Amino acid sequence: MQSLIEIKNLKHSYIDTDGNEIHALNGVSLDIYKGEFIAVIGANGSGKSTLARHLNALLLPTEGKCVVAGMDTADDKNLWNIRQHVGMVFQNPDNQIVAAIVEEDVAFGPENIGVPPAEIRTRVDNALAAVGMTEYAKHAPHLLSGGQKQRVAIAGVLALEPDCIVLDEPTAMLDPRGRIEIVNTVKKLNREKNITVVYITHYMEEAMQADRIIAMEHGVIKMHGRPEEIFTKVKELHALGLETPLAAQAAFDLRQKGIKLADGIISNEELTEELCR
Repeated sequence: MQSLIEIKNLKHSYIDTDGNEIHALNGVSLDIYKGEFIAVIGANGSGKSTLARHLNALLLPTEGKCVVAGMDTADDKNLWNIRQHVGMVFQNPDNQIVAAIVEEDVAFGPENIGVPPAEIRTRVDNALAAVGMTEYAKHAPHLLSGGQKQRVAIAGVLALEPDCIVLDEPTAMLDPRGRIEIVNTVKKLNREKNITVVYITHYMEEAMQADRIIAMEHGVIKMHGRPEEIFTKVKELHALGLETPLAAQAAFDLRQKGIKLADGIISNEELTEELCR
C-alpha cells in the first residue's frame, strides 16, 4: 500500500499557562496509507487531538517529522499544498460554517484557492450530494440540526478535493442520531471515493467502523491493529482509561465465567450469533 502520511519519531511540546513544559506527543511513528480508515482513540490528554493537528500543519513538530504526500509539514512553502491534501473537520460545526447559505459555505474554500466559478459549481454540487445534503443547498445553516451542520462542514472540506479528511471528535456535540449520520457519511466517503480518513473519537462503537485503530496514552501509541485485535484486549483498554464495546465486554465477562466463545467478538451481531450457536 502507498503511504500518504509518514510520521517519524514525532514529538510536540508546549508551555502551559503555569509555565510547565507539556510533552503532548512523545516519539510517535506511524504510516497512514491512501484509502485507509484509521480511528484514533485515547483518554483526555492522550495526545490524539494534538496528533490530528499535525496532519495538516496546524501544529508543527518540536522534533521528528510529519510528511504529507511527500511534503514536510515543517517547510513553510508546503503549507497550502498540504492543507489542500488534508482537510480538517472539528467538534463544533458552528466554528467552521462561515456563510448564511449552505451552498455558499461549501463554495467558500474553493473560492479562496482560486478555483474557476464553473468548477466551483460542480464541486459544490458534488460535495453536497456526497454527504446527502443536496436538498438543503439553499437553506440557512443555523436552521439545520447538529448532524446536518456537521455534514455541511464535511462538504466544505470535500469541495477542496482533499486526499485525506481528519475528523477531530466530529460527533462529540451531537445526539445519537446525529452521530450515526456522521459515521455513515464518513464510511461512504471512504469506501466510495477512496478518501483517506483519520477519525479521532472517544466513542468505541464509532472506532469499530475503522480498518485500523490507534490507541494512545500520554503522547505515545500504546496499541494499534484491526478493531477485532484491539477491542478484545479488554484489560489493556481499561488500563488506558477506555471502555470497550458492549459485546466485547460481555464476551470477556462470559469467558471469565468459563463459557467458551470464539475469539474476536466485538459486535452485537457476532455475540448473538455465537450465543445462539
